[in-house]
Amino acid sequence: MPAWCDETPGGTRLDECRLSVQRYYGLPWWCAEFLDGADAGDAADGASSACSNGTCAMLPDGWEPVVLASGAMVVLPECPTFAPNVMFEGSSVPGVDPTCPACSCDAPVGACKPPTTWTVGSSACIGNDVWTNFDPPAGWDGSCASNTAIAEGILCGGKPCVASINISPPVIEEAPCVAHATVPPIDIPKAKADGPYTTEGLACSGDPWPACATAGERCVPSVNDPFAACVMHEGDVLCPNGWDSKQVLYGMIDDQRTCSECSCLPSTGATCSMKVQLFGDAACSTTELEVNVSVDMASDCHLLMPGVALAGKRSDVLEYKPGACEPSGGELLGDVVLADARTFCCRTPTI
Repeated sequence: MPAWCDETPGGTRLDECRLSVQRYYGLPWWCAEFLDGADAGDAADGASSACSNGTCAMLPDGWEPVVLASGAMVVLPECPTFAPNVMFEGSSVPGVDPTCPACSCDAPVGACKPPTTWTVGSSACIGNDVWTNFDPPAGWDGSCASNTAIAEGILCGGKPCVASINISPPVIEEAPCVAHATVPPIDIPKAKADGPYTTEGLACSGDPWPACATAGERCVPSVNDPFAACVMHEGDVLCPNGWDSKQVLYGMIDDQRTCSECSCLPSTGATCSMKVQLFGDAACSTTELEVNVSVDMASDCHLLMPGVALAGKRSDVLEYKPGACEPSGGELLGDVVLADARTFCCRTPTI
């Protein structure tokens, strides 16, 4: 033991001397056994030599010394033997958003259907007409139909019932477009799922770092990959001087991000035109009117020979071009919810 222990007034006991050495030089108590006959300078040299496998540095108040392994690791390493205690396990904020699929829509499947409303008027497209229904049967496919008939010369209000006819536009019927989600070229999984796409971290600790000769300094150990010597603090805070390599890890990451489902808006832009014919006989052989109608036309009035007989009708598609559906969806929704943050500040960069 140091000779000056015996010179302490009242006679310092062995354990008190050990405590004095520890407090004065920041050395573990067992170092006192090797200070027999040493003076204060020798003790300081002993403290310096205690950091032969590290670097002396100021340990900031409120920070906990740890060794940290971090990086894109599927499996975390074990704590080293000199720091066997797991202090924290966490992950960084995911650096890449999941890639949502691009959405597309098939062309709609549809058809150009015949006009459904046919109304015969007793005037030449002007004035107060007497109207007579001449509609085709329900679900008509455009082939010759004679479900309604108006005899030749029949009168309505003292004048021929037949003088003109209003025919509605043809009807486009299209089924909803079918949506598809194209597979993206690179599919980034969500955080903590199916691969090392977010940084994982493991912080370990052991015995307190030994003190150095300079008051307040501690021996920061030299460690091997994947570990680095760091200090740890709760929350996301600024790093202290000398500990400049910052990393924030979170003990809880709830990745609520998802992609919206692909869908298709209603079809637009379809075109349809038809040739319609009126016949004086049920066999659709005596033509009384032949005109073209299209979806972009309003119900149109067409003149007829006054008093002519009407019995048959026919409608044929001239042109049908399907519309197109605009895709929607494939958008990133939701957020990453983070909690239990820890700030790690290291003297050497972590992986």
